[in-house]
Amino acid sequence: MLIDWFTVAAQVVNFLILVWLLKRFLYDRIIKAIDQREADIAARFEQAEAEQDAAARQQSELEQSRRELEEKSGALMTEAKEQAEQRRRELVNQAKQEVEGQRDDWREALERDRQALAGDLARLAGQGAAGMARRAMEDLAGEEVDQRSLEVFLDKLAGVEGDERRELKSALGQAEALEVRSAFELDERQRRRLGQALGELLGGEPALEFNREAKLILGLEVRVPGRKLAWSMDEYLGEMEQQLVERLARALNSAKTRQGGADEAREEPGDA
Repeated sequence: MLIDWFTVAAQVVNFLILVWLLKRFLYDRIIKAIDQREADIAARFEQAEAEQDAAARQQSELEQSRRELEEKSGALMTEAKEQAEQRRRELVNQAKQEVEGQRDDWREALERDRQALAGDLARLAGQGAAGMARRAMEDLAGEEVDQRSLEVFLDKLAGVEGDERRELKSALGQAEALEVRSAFELDERQRRRLGQALGELLGGEPALEFNREAKLILGLEVRVPGRKLAWSMDEYLGEMEQQLVERLARALNSAKTRQGGADEAREEPGDA
């Protein structure tokens, strides 16, 4: 068989070119990648060894700390128990103080409500008594009582003196007529007597305008601008009502005070 040396030479050249191309573009990169991978693996081994050494040191330190904690555990537990007991006592005392404060507030609120209720009861009782007295006075009204009411009012007019008299004169100068209100109908003689009394008081008999006012219980009143002269049983009944209210309130408060003292006396043996 004949050998074609040209073909052999061409194939050898092609093979060498292929080897060079593979080495240039493939083998060198593969080798570099392998070298880099080996370097990375070596670095990781070194890092792992360093971390292992650090972990060993940390474990040793933790073991030392554990031994120290075990040595101190008795003292720490005792101190913790003492602190817990102290905190418990503080919380108990705080709770007691809060309960005492709330109880005091409740007692004060209860006392205020009791006083308000006592005042309301006293006012209702006083108003009821005064109302009954007013109705009784209205039922008793008659000519003799009406005449006596006029006499009392005239006596009151005669007793006006000094600054009050001057103020009435000054107010009269601003009025065309005086308005006279009465709980009962005044007859002609009674009206003349009242006009004469006002004339003596004010230095000249004024014009009078008479009106009946049922709200005036057995009483009369004379009105001038900004002033009023009046007398009626309603004034006395109002004073009586106020006094009755005050006395009832004091009586209720006194009774409650005595009851409170008795309650405290009963509580003391139980508290002890």
